[in-house]
Amino acid sequence: MKFDWRSETDETIEHHFNPRMTLPDVMELLADSSQRAAAAHENLTGRYDIRYGERPKECFDLFPAQSEALGDLAPAQIFIHGGYWRMMDKSDYSHLATSVVTAGATHISLNYDLCPEVTLDDIVDEIRTAIIYIHGHAEELGIDAERLFIAGHSAGGHLTAMMLRQDWPSFGLPTNVFKGAVPCSGVFEPEIIMHTSINEDVRLTTEMARRNELLSRPPLCRCPVLIVAGGDEPEGFRQQSAAYLELCRSAGLEAALEIVPGTNHFTVLDSVFGGDTPLFDRMIEMMAA
Repeated sequence: MKFDWRSETDETIEHHFNPRMTLPDVMELLADSSQRAAAAHENLTGRYDIRYGERPKECFDLFPAQSEALGDLAPAQIFIHGGYWRMMDKSDYSHLATSVVTAGATHISLNYDLCPEVTLDDIVDEIRTAIIYIHGHAEELGIDAERLFIAGHSAGGHLTAMMLRQDWPSFGLPTNVFKGAVPCSGVFEPEIIMHTSINEDVRLTTEMARRNELLSRPPLCRCPVLIVAGGDEPEGFRQQSAAYLELCRSAGLEAALEIVPGTNHFTVLDSVFGGDTPLFDRMIEMMAA
C-alpha cells in the first residue's frame, strides 16, 4: 500500500518528512556540505552575488563552464538549494558546481529569501524573477538562453517543479524555457509541512500550501524530467517523488525516477552532482541532447 500522509498522525508525518527525526547526524551533514563548498572555492572560478532582485538574498553565484564539451556557448544549469524554505544558502552548495563546469556546463546557484521573513509565495516569486533575469541576461552571463536546465534539492526540488508549471509566455519567455529538470527529494505537496514542527518557521496556511501544490496539475514546460530520491529516505519522501513521476508521465513528459540505494536525504546529492556516477552522466547527457 502506498504511503498516504493524509491518513497518518502528525507524529508519523514528522518522522517521514523532517530529516532531523531519522538522521541523528543531520547537523554534521549540513556542516560537511558547507565545508566542502568552502574548499571548492579554492579551485573554482566564479562571479558571486549577482543581483536579480532587490530583496536581501535575491542574488546568485555563477561558475562558468571550464570546457567547450557541450558547445562554444555553454548551457546553464540553475540549481536551487534546499533547507525547507527556511535555512541554508547558495554558498553551502558551491562544490556541486565542480564536476558540472568540468563537463562543459555553466552552474548557477540561486539564493532566495527565507521563511519566516518571507512566505512560500514570495519565494516562488523570487525564483521566477531569477529565471526571467537569467534568460534576459544570457548573453552577458556567457550562457546559451536556449539551453537552460534546472535542478534543486528538497525545498529546491519543490521550487524546481514550480518553475516547470509557470506560464512563462505571460512573462515574455518561451513555454519550454527549460530543456531539462532534475528535482531531487522534493516535497511536492507543501500541505504536508503544516503537520510538522517545520511550519513554525514556514507559516503555511492551507490556501498558500494549495497554491503551491504540484500533484494536481501537470507541468506546462515540456522537457525531460529526471526525478531523484535517496533509497534510505523515509517512505514519505520516496512516495512524493513517485507521485510526481506519475503526474509527469500522465502528461506525456519524458520522465524517470531514480531511487539511489544507500543514500539519505543529503548524501543523494553526491550521486547526482559528484561526477563519475551514472546519474551525473545522465544529467550531462540531458544537457548534450
